[in-house]
Amino acid sequence: MGGTEVELQYFTKEVKMYKGMDIKNDLIEEIGKKYHINVRIKEKAHPAYPQVIINMTSEDEATLKEGIMEILELYGKPELPISLFRGGKKKGNELVRSVMKELSL
Repeated sequence: MGGTEVELQYFTKEVKMYKGMDIKNDLIEEIGKKYHINVRIKEKAHPAYPQVIINMTSEDEATLKEGIMEILELYGKPELPISLFRGGKKKGNELVRSVMKELSL
């Protein structure tokens, strides 16, 4: 699948501390279905820094933006991959930054 790709990285302990909730994979998948976004979720189980990585891809940038906005409203500001080392995610990073600006994150 082509289109715009976004990677949102969350440290689960930070989300729990700042938002008072756990990251729910089924809720993320529901958001993907709602906006017709291809969603992949990967969990890294480092003992000190458990992390959830959410990859989202869509041909339609407007619906991708809506999905990103909903996830950021739930879990807050994500970490973003460094574009230089992660290839084609530069456009996606710019989209996420624009949503963060809109939400004042």
